[in-house]
Amino acid sequence: MSDSLPNDTVLSFGESHDDWEAIAGCELFQGVQPVLLKDLLQRCSIQSFPAGSTLTEPGQENHTLYILLGGHLMVYLAETEDAVLNPEMGFQIPVGECIGEMSIIENKPVSAYVVAATECRLLSIPESLFWDELMSWPEVVKSMLTGLSSRMRRLDKVAIKTLEERLRFEQIERDLKAAAQIQSNILPQEKPLLAQYHQVDVAASIEPAREVGGDFFDTFPIDEHTVGLAIGDVSGKGIPAALFMIRAVTILRASIARLNIQDENLASIFSAVNRQLCESNPNCLFVTIFLGTLDVRTGKLTYVHGGHNRPFLKRVNEGSAMIPIPDGMLLGIFAEAEYKLAELTLGKGDLLVMYTDGVTEARDRDGQFFMEERVTSILDQLPATISSTDIVSVLGNRVKNFTEQMPQSDDITIMTLRYKGEPPEVSTRD
Repeated sequence: MSDSLPNDTVLSFGESHDDWEAIAGCELFQGVQPVLLKDLLQRCSIQSFPAGSTLTEPGQENHTLYILLGGHLMVYLAETEDAVLNPEMGFQIPVGECIGEMSIIENKPVSAYVVAATECRLLSIPESLFWDELMSWPEVVKSMLTGLSSRMRRLDKVAIKTLEERLRFEQIERDLKAAAQIQSNILPQEKPLLAQYHQVDVAASIEPAREVGGDFFDTFPIDEHTVGLAIGDVSGKGIPAALFMIRAVTILRASIARLNIQDENLASIFSAVNRQLCESNPNCLFVTIFLGTLDVRTGKLTYVHGGHNRPFLKRVNEGSAMIPIPDGMLLGIFAEAEYKLAELTLGKGDLLVMYTDGVTEARDRDGQFFMEERVTSILDQLPATISSTDIVSVLGNRVKNFTEQMPQSDDITIMTLRYKGEPPEVSTRD
C-alpha cells in the first residue's frame, strides 16, 4: 500500500473506548485474550482515509495488514497490474474485515484497487507482527481461514456477473493458496522438530491433495524429560476439513497442557478432546488421531489411539512391524467414547514411523494400493544411520513414484522419530 496517501492521518492507539470496542469486536480477534490483544495494539496505529482515497492499486508493494473499523471500503478486481478501475467489478468490505493479507501471505504486489467510499478508519498492523504474533494465535488463524472462505463466496458471485470464467478461477486459486499458507503456519515449522531434546531425532512432512486439507502433525515439549507427538486425519477435504483440523489442533494443544495436573492422564485428556470436538459439529466431521508421550530418558512411549493407522516400529537389527494398539474410536462422533492407554519402550536406535492413510491407500494406474507391506519393505531396507528427515523424504518419494504421477487423491503425511537414547557418560579422572 502507498505510504503517501492524500490527507491520511496516523493516529497513535491509546485507550479510546470506541476504538477498543470496534477492535475487540472484530471477527479476526474473537477468542483472543484481551491482555494479548492490548499488548499487540500498542505496537499498531489507526489511520484515517477521506472519502475518495485510493488505498491500493494493482502492482503496489504492501507490508501492512489493515482492518476496517469504520466507514465503507470498496474492492475492485483487476485482471492485470495495468488494468484500469472498473466500477462494475466491485464489492464492499464489511466493517471488521481484513485488507492486505493476500499480498503479505503471497509476498506479491497488490492485485486490486481498494477505495474509500466514505471516510474510513483502519487499524494498521505491520507485516512483522502479522507473521511473528498473529499467525501464532490459533484463534486468529481460524478466523482468517473463515474470512477467506467467506471472501471466496463473495468473489464467486462478483466473478460470475462481471468476469470471464478464467479470472474467477484464478482468484479462487489465489485465496486457496493463501489459506494453505495460513494453515501450514499453525503446524510446527522448526527443523529438526524438538531439537532441544538431543535424545530424539524427529521429522515430518505433509503433502495436501488440495491447496488445503485435513491432515496434521504436531509436537509438544511437555517438560524437560517428556515430549508429545500427534498425527491426525480429518474426514473430508478442502476448507471445511481445514477448519475442523485447526479446531482439533487447538483443543489438543490446550488439553496437553493439563498432563501434569493431578489425576490427568493421556486417556482422560483424549476423552476430553473427543467431547469438545463432538460439540457444535453439525456436519458430523470426525478425525482420527494417534497421540503419544515419550520419556526421553528411558524411551518409554505411552500412547492412545483414536481410529488412526497403526504406526510402524523398526527396532535395531529386527524387521519392522506395526505396533499393538488399544481399541479407540475416531473423535468427533460419539461424545461418550472411552480410550485406553498402551505402552512400549524404545531402545537406542529404534525407529517409530507414523503416517496417514494417504500413504498406504495411494493408488497406481492399475488401481493397486501402496499398502502397509510396501512400507515395511522400505523401512527394512533403510540403513541404520539414516536421519529422520531422510526417512520422511525416501518414503514420500516412493509413494510418489508408485502412483506414477496419478492425481493425488488424499493428503499424505509422514512423521518419524528415532530414539537415540541418553549419551554415554564421560568418565573423568581426579
